[in-house]
Amino acid sequence: MEHRPLKRFLAPTGIFVALGACFFGSLFWAAACFPLSYDWRHTVISSLASPRDNPHAYGIACAGLALSGLLLIPFVFFLREGLDPFAPRLTTWAGSLFLLGAISMTLSALIVPGHYRILGISRSHEHLAQVSSVSFCLALVLYLGAIFRLPPTRRLLRLAAGFVVILPVTALAVSRLALVLAYAFSSGVTYQAVRNSLWSSLALWEWVGAICIYLFLGLMTCFGMRVGRDEGELLRRAGPPGAA
Repeated sequence: MEHRPLKRFLAPTGIFVALGACFFGSLFWAAACFPLSYDWRHTVISSLASPRDNPHAYGIACAGLALSGLLLIPFVFFLREGLDPFAPRLTTWAGSLFLLGAISMTLSALIVPGHYRILGISRSHEHLAQVSSVSFCLALVLYLGAIFRLPPTRRLLRLAAGFVVILPVTALAVSRLALVLAYAFSSGVTYQAVRNSLWSSLALWEWVGAICIYLFLGLMTCFGMRVGRDEGELLRRAGPPGAA
């Protein structure tokens, strides 16, 4: 029994480390083999997994992305263990969206970009990647709502998680809104300038999103697991949780 807390900490920690090595390691390796100099600010991650754009190392990127998607799945259960007692409904919805994002990411990595159809749908890789991105974004927002339901003793975790989630999500929303407004109310020249700017680069936001997800999982791995271990004590301090 005395080893149960240690095991509950080491399991997510080991998967977290493996996830970072698999995702970032495989993509950095694939980027190093990119025929032209890979510019992470303007070249989307899918280009690393494309046999047309990266013929020498696309398999490395595909394998790394697919395995990373599978490694993300256990975090649904780790996060539920720590947050479900305080915000069960939010945690359930967030977990469902996070699971959808992980599965979509895995499937998108197994489909060569731009070459195959699924159920007659063209550009299946791109659609699955978009579903994955939106699902992860919504899941983090809902998880953050669950974290805000934690007792006041977890204010540092709430502050750090809020910074990791709110800042990039707000910046992304402003970026997309600026693009829409430029298209609707500006000249073609202005719209093209906004569209081609770094602020509107899809590749930039892909990398920012990936880093934010990893940082969020790191915070929950280091501090959120304590919530699960001290669940009884926290519930006594906070009182019965209200329905989220």
